[in-house]
Amino acid sequence: MSQEHQPICTQETNDLIAKLRACPAVEKGLAQAEEQHQQRINEQVQLTEVPAPPFHEEERAKVFAQLLAAAGIPDVHQDEIGNVIGRLKGTGNGPTLVIGAHIDTVFKEGTPIKVTQEGTKYFAPGISDDAAGLASLLQVARSITQQGIKTVGDIVFVGTLGEEGNGDLRGCKALFKAKNDYDGMLAIDSANVHRILRGSVGCKRFRVIFESLGGHSLHKFGIVGSSIHGLARAITKVDDLQVPTDPKCTFNFGVIKGGTSVNAIAARAEAELDIRSVDQPSLEAFVERVLKAIQEACDEENNRWNLEGENAVRLIIEQIGDRPAGANKDDASVIQAAYGTLQSMGISLDKYTLAATDQNVPLFYGLPATTLGAGGVEANNHSLSEWWDAEDAFQGPQVAFLTALTLVGVDGVTEPLLEKQPR
Repeated sequence: MSQEHQPICTQETNDLIAKLRACPAVEKGLAQAEEQHQQRINEQVQLTEVPAPPFHEEERAKVFAQLLAAAGIPDVHQDEIGNVIGRLKGTGNGPTLVIGAHIDTVFKEGTPIKVTQEGTKYFAPGISDDAAGLASLLQVARSITQQGIKTVGDIVFVGTLGEEGNGDLRGCKALFKAKNDYDGMLAIDSANVHRILRGSVGCKRFRVIFESLGGHSLHKFGIVGSSIHGLARAITKVDDLQVPTDPKCTFNFGVIKGGTSVNAIAARAEAELDIRSVDQPSLEAFVERVLKAIQEACDEENNRWNLEGENAVRLIIEQIGDRPAGANKDDASVIQAAYGTLQSMGISLDKYTLAATDQNVPLFYGLPATTLGAGGVEANNHSLSEWWDAEDAFQGPQVAFLTALTLVGVDGVTEPLLEKQPR
């Protein structure tokens, strides 16, 4: 863990969690997660095998909605964008906690997805990211409803759309943009229960397009600009920039397209650019530098060949992604609840860090939010060789269950740790 930031859990929070652990229904809920371990695995496999490619998550969303309702969550429905939502109401006057996992995957439509098993290991694209999160979320719901636990605050269970790639957190953005009473969020993403996210990595993405008339590689050489040459100059110019290291910033040209033939001057070339930072002002400032460098590259390409008017290369920049950065204080309610839960359960905290997940959105709105692991061990995420090991994976829903109850409180046992936001 970073020495600069360390999670804080006060004695008051530890005492609150101890009171929860002394409640028979809560302990039974924790035990239930282990007892229903195989059911959780079965649901995870079921969800994995329902395709959820980018922008086409409809079928998996329907299946998840059915499973969430079967777990005892009332009024399960889909909002206008397609998020699956169900609210478990508390006794009233308490905070409202969102707990969610994302439905979509990174795999394109038509990707064959069939889960295979070797011992406790399961293999399939998306078996962990984030089918494990969805299955863990379902187990949290069952542990609450089947034990008859009455919370003080409300818990809103959500399966979000568009968390991955160019989905750009569209589901979570729509969720928090709509009129709501949400006071904080727990996202379940990644398998690792030994990790708590203290904040979010911000990310801006752009499609950089160069266009020209194009033409014959011999007859129009030096007369008509090449979009590929202009794009190559832009990439090189960005690559030569001095990149901030504190706060850290990064860039990556991840996709390049262009041209039609080896003997044709390219009329169009484009690249998708990802720029990240852990600090929002630093991100904004670095983006400005990068975009300025790309414009300068376009001008330099035209100057190199004395290109003017219709013969020149033209630059178009389209923004295709915007994930804001944000961070909790080290003693924020969600951090205390999650860290105290790990301590109570004897689970070590090995990573206290930042990443980009659905939590970016509530943090942008100034709400406490963190991301918890779904349990088990994962590898090769976002690849066709992705796998997930189910050994001790019941710890994931156990941690999410106890963290959520710490935040919303249990009637007659504890008061909520999560603060109600002024409205």
